[in-house]
Amino acid sequence: MKKQLLMATLALCATQVQAANLSKSYLEIGYSTTEFTDNTYFDKKTDLDLLGHQISLSYEFENGFYSGLHFKRHRDTFIIYFLDQDVDYDENLLELGYVLNKTEKGRLSVGAYIGEMDIAIKDNNSDANIYRLYTEYDHGFNKYFSAFAKVGYESIDGDNSTKEDGFWAQAGIRAHLGASSLSWGFSRGEVAEQIAFAYRYSF
Repeated sequence: MKKQLLMATLALCATQVQAANLSKSYLEIGYSTTEFTDNTYFDKKTDLDLLGHQISLSYEFENGFYSGLHFKRHRDTFIIYFLDQDVDYDENLLELGYVLNKTEKGRLSVGAYIGEMDIAIKDNNSDANIYRLYTEYDHGFNKYFSAFAKVGYESIDGDNSTKEDGFWAQAGIRAHLGASSLSWGFSRGEVAEQIAFAYRYSF
């Protein structure tokens, strides 16, 4: 009996020093916002703060490759000539990446997003293709907290606007409790900046 108690105590202590779960296999749902950073799609007088939900599903293979699907659905209302106008923003992205190096404390990855965004006002739609290349580093401070950062290049090619190319970055923090975690993240590119609060279940 004493031996069993000792083994259980050692096992518990071992779990206390484990790093946070940084796996790319997860299901994530959350709340996020989009704000446009220039007047490509709206003039500077139009103050839009689109709100909505997001969902992501990602899977990491044993060889270090990972793939994910990411969806965002945001909406806001503004007034033109005393009439309410609903603005819908949809974002659909496919992510492909590879974990270059991983240790007990962190993981270095490279990856890419490809997809589209759609902005709709009544019957008027504006579509754009999104391409991103990035380098990412996830760092686990301990079992309960981690941080992540992505830096890279973004290209947005719209049907009714000029092509936008430039720097894109994302950073955030994550609080872990077993397989579950809560995160806050911020991203900024050539067209928009986004803030997200999300719940993630890693598997």
